[in-house]
Amino acid sequence: MKIKELRNVFSELITELSIGFKQNPQNITEFSGLKNFRTAISKLETTKLLTNETDNIRKSAIFITNNDATVLNSAEGNKLKVETNNLIKLVKSLNDTFEKLGGRINDNSVSIKLPEVTDFDDLSRFSSDFHKVLNQSIVNEQINGQVRIDSVENGSIWLDVYLGSVAAVNLIGGLAWASAVVFKKIQEGRLFEKHVQSLGIKNESIKEIQLKQKEALDLIIDAEANNLYNDNFEGDNNEQIERLKLSIKMFSNLIDKGAEIHPALNQPESVKNLYPEMSNLKNLESKIKKIVE
Repeated sequence: MKIKELRNVFSELITELSIGFKQNPQNITEFSGLKNFRTAISKLETTKLLTNETDNIRKSAIFITNNDATVLNSAEGNKLKVETNNLIKLVKSLNDTFEKLGGRINDNSVSIKLPEVTDFDDLSRFSSDFHKVLNQSIVNEQINGQVRIDSVENGSIWLDVYLGSVAAVNLIGGLAWASAVVFKKIQEGRLFEKHVQSLGIKNESIKEIQLKQKEALDLIIDAEANNLYNDNFEGDNNEQIERLKLSIKMFSNLIDKGAEIHPALNQPESVKNLYPEMSNLKNLESKIKKIVE
């Protein structure tokens, strides 16, 4: 997870990771609020942090029952109380750290993961491609967007990019979706081509198939660009449509190399739904309305 994603998860865990303790005169400890606590533990496990602590708690009586409360004898209860308190303290400590490291998330921003970079030439080329994709799509009077890098994270290179307007964030979501559709079609074409080659078909026929595939892909790009334009622009502007076509081609190529784009974590669900789920592109469908016969 990115630092900003971790910060978001841990800020929620601060309130969600709570459990009730009550010691009665018979030295029996009652634990309450277990359903919410179990849900919070599952969320913490998605970060792949504090795994030893969460593994120990998963083996405890908290996860043996499905009830919202349980009672334990004094020895077992005290041991579990120490473990849960220790986990809560560690979560609070990590949350403080992520708050300091994560930086501020601006509205109207997206997070971009660059393809794998091996040298400065790669970094320059991929950065330049994304600069062109974003600029030729959103920097105009109707969308009123801008492109500004707010932060860069280590490891896999992630850029937090400020786009300037809600319309720009929405348009880039549509652009990402259209580009992912095109990428999916490219992948399907490659698989079909391999299948044809395995059948021993002559090279002349394979070249004709490749040409037909390119023509079909161009039609898909044209349709996606026009649909994107109609959803985000007013009036007739063929030049802007051509810019969108180029952006879709470039972005689908970047996706092919491993690039990703996501809305900022603070965006509402309605905006997040405009962006494709980058880890599940095989099930992606075009947003162009199909003609019902």
